[in-house]
Amino acid sequence: MRIGIDGRALTGNFTGDRTYWRSLLHALLKRETDDTFVVYSRAPIDPSALPASPALSLQTVPAANDRVWTLLALPRALRRDQIDLVHVQYTAPPARLCPCPIVTTVHDISFRLFPQWFPARHRLLLNLTVPLAMRQAARVITDSESSRRDILRVYALPPAKIAAIPLGLPDGFSTPDPLPASATLQPALTMQAVQEIARGEANQRFGLDGPFFLAVGVLQPRKNLRLLAEAFGRARRAHGLPHRLVIVGKAGWGTEPDALRDAARRGGGTEAADALTFPGYVADDDLPILYRACDAFAYPSLYEGFGLPPLEAMACGAPVVVSDAPAMPEVVGDAALIVAAQDVEAWAAALARIVQDAPLRQALRERGLARVRQFTWQETAARTHAIYQAACNP
Repeated sequence: MRIGIDGRALTGNFTGDRTYWRSLLHALLKRETDDTFVVYSRAPIDPSALPASPALSLQTVPAANDRVWTLLALPRALRRDQIDLVHVQYTAPPARLCPCPIVTTVHDISFRLFPQWFPARHRLLLNLTVPLAMRQAARVITDSESSRRDILRVYALPPAKIAAIPLGLPDGFSTPDPLPASATLQPALTMQAVQEIARGEANQRFGLDGPFFLAVGVLQPRKNLRLLAEAFGRARRAHGLPHRLVIVGKAGWGTEPDALRDAARRGGGTEAADALTFPGYVADDDLPILYRACDAFAYPSLYEGFGLPPLEAMACGAPVVVSDAPAMPEVVGDAALIVAAQDVEAWAAALARIVQDAPLRQALRERGLARVRQFTWQETAARTHAIYQAACNP
């Protein structure tokens, strides 16, 4: 097959959509097939973002804007290059203009279920384009069974058309063992050594000179960071914790740092508000340092189609706390504390418990390291390739 990829997400900062293309293409190109891939974009893609392969080519297709690119420029390029199938994320060319079957990956439909979390313009565009893309596509991929159920319930698409394919753990997220193997060495000592080394690096690179909790994600309402900030304040004040709360992520909407500081102040006073740190966007290469150095990784999201950060954190040996929102229990299993998404007191108690209960921390680390082995991009690629074949041979 000649497979076209809408690679526009590869031209920006590392986001979930970009990570998806990078990781999926890396795994697809490792498979022993005769497939070739053409990645199309409006702006040039940095060649280092993808592996060098004779089966892969990058093409810049100019257009006045993204809408014109999707409607006209991409279908023309697909026809010219005799592409057998095109894989997109969310939006797709009109089926009547597209010369080949379409597969679209829709990671979740939070824009439809929770419109209040999105700016009006984004909400309008997504509600106009994504349902149409799913109806026109030969197959739809989503990241979890909970997201698949949501799509079926809201849009009443044929069940056989939609496949839930879990994501894999991205490369680069792991916990190195800095100490030699020994029959007398306790796992807790190894993890302690890993954390101490990472803390030194976190201090050097980010100025974090003490213990901290970590949250990672775009600053937007569905990440539920205001509740986390207030819970952090409560835990800090009630238990005398010396910790910071480090919130990593690019600026989004509806979740400004000042609002998060106000929430921390409401929970724990001025000292808690001052203990919030915002490093901004952190590249994937540097994230493992923060995951390894933190005392706990917190992911209080109100809704996710999957949620890669908890997997990344577990792979780096961090104890993880997540919300009970859809997809999260499906992803973490018994390898994390699961807390009611809207219960600020329960979140404060969970943060304090992880700090105070060393056996729990170690148990969560060990379960997390075992859990992440179930999520590989090789498996994601194999199941995605089966969808390609089904789309081309209905």
